[in-house]
Amino acid sequence: GTLITDVTGVKSAVVPKVQSLLRPDLEFIGAHPMAGREKSGVENADMHVFLGANYIVTPTDRNSREAIEACKSLGRVLGFGSISELSPEKHDEMIGFLSQLTHCIAVSLMICHDTQHLADYAGDSFRDLTRIAKINDAMWSELFLMNKAALLSQMKLFDQKFHDLQDAIENDNEDKIREMMRLSTERRIFYDNK
Repeated sequence: GTLITDVTGVKSAVVPKVQSLLRPDLEFIGAHPMAGREKSGVENADMHVFLGANYIVTPTDRNSREAIEACKSLGRVLGFGSISELSPEKHDEMIGFLSQLTHCIAVSLMICHDTQHLADYAGDSFRDLTRIAKINDAMWSELFLMNKAALLSQMKLFDQKFHDLQDAIENDNEDKIREMMRLSTERRIFYDNK
């Protein structure tokens, strides 16, 4: 009768395996608090880390409606602001884009230039974009490889959009540049209202 949940950042490689190992009287349902920080260790613990953050529950056909609701209830008790329900596969696709790709971009930005003096010239935009580049290499490399197919798909999508912008700049296509920027601004507004 025990309900088990987790906080792992990848689900397709975890949830089915755990569910297949359990006795019939035990139920495992995956969950992912979207509330990580770039600093690790107990000295950086923050009792408010979940407040208002997103929480993703990842049920399968092996989960009962009661377990799904119990997991969502746990999210509400912990103070999460938005509680969503995604399949493990859809979760991994979303996380590949929203979390893993952004970490790849931050790491790539930080290793582009070999200078210790970047901090002397950087403004807030660079600091904001690279905050997550101070990364736990053991954990994140494992997550990248466990979600390899979804992450590579998102990296290819990003590469295409970046190439589109590069092409517009190379060809002095101001209309295309501005069109991309307007779409970017329009989509970013959704995050300001969260």
